[in-house]
Amino acid sequence: MKNLRSTLLILTALAVVFVSCNNCNNDNNDKKGQTVERPSIDYADTTYWYCIGDNTHAADVFYIYPTVSTISFVDNDSSWFADISLPEVRKDANSNQRFNKMLYGEYDFYAPYYRQMVFEAYQQPAPVLDSLAQMAAKDVKDAFQYYLTHYNNGRPFFLMGHSQGSQMLINLLKNGMTEEQRQLMVAAYCIGYQVTAEELAAYPEALKPAMDSTELGKLVIFNSVTDTTAISMVSRNDVVGINPTTWTMSTDTISAEYHLGMAKYNSARDSVLIFPCPTRTYLYNHTTVCPDLDPEMVFVPDFEQMFPKGNLHFADSWLYGGNVVENMRCRLTRYLDRP
Repeated sequence: MKNLRSTLLILTALAVVFVSCNNCNNDNNDKKGQTVERPSIDYADTTYWYCIGDNTHAADVFYIYPTVSTISFVDNDSSWFADISLPEVRKDANSNQRFNKMLYGEYDFYAPYYRQMVFEAYQQPAPVLDSLAQMAAKDVKDAFQYYLTHYNNGRPFFLMGHSQGSQMLINLLKNGMTEEQRQLMVAAYCIGYQVTAEELAAYPEALKPAMDSTELGKLVIFNSVTDTTAISMVSRNDVVGINPTTWTMSTDTISAEYHLGMAKYNSARDSVLIFPCPTRTYLYNHTTVCPDLDPEMVFVPDFEQMFPKGNLHFADSWLYGGNVVENMRCRLTRYLDRP
């Protein structure tokens, strides 16, 4: 699949940098994780949007892409952040956003660029990572507020993200939305990340996990592995993960017929299509286990420490494409049918 191949090429190219980060000399503010004050992004400038919808569909998707930057800490003037003023940096995100625009083509697609963290940030201690994340989180919050003010016009919307994109959307849910805005949210699909028990207790009104296939305004998270030994540091503390083949938290083994297919790029049609992906699933500690899939499916040896063999993090955003698309229709139908 073109999207996946591009992602893996990026990951492989960054592997040496990722490991070498442990030897970085943290001798300035940016390296210590203390975010240097930088000007806000002007989201009135369409340069900073991959796509702005045209209000021709029943609902919107506000989409935040995962870590895609090919620029490393060492080659980025010792900065942790992608400089989206550079065309080549924005281009790094385009194949991912184009794929998702095709996958969610039933909705108006809004996708901003943001100053995301480079991969090496995730090798830092939690307090440093949290400090670094403030830059990207502010950009996403600013873009979202601009979208609501200038583009949304009171329409229902989905939040969609993967990996770092989901991290930023979870922060948005916690710190960047009013109750009135939440009433317009059909659901927040924050794929490939986690919410901890501490976060759930601290933000009970903002982080409401989905328990079934039709609830509105809820947080939807899932992470996948082929066996339970492959759960990664990105999701091991998750307490809200749901099985995306049934949209429940049941730990029963679910037959393969409930998997509605994976999303794949079809070059002949220049489109994203849903292809069969027969696998049983079951939930283990809020992680979806797919025992019938090949553990080598998206394995990158250079990233084995973070994503061991059998971890499907790099596939989660398209592995259940058929289920996610169908579930979005189901939730939106319920939203539109409300009295």
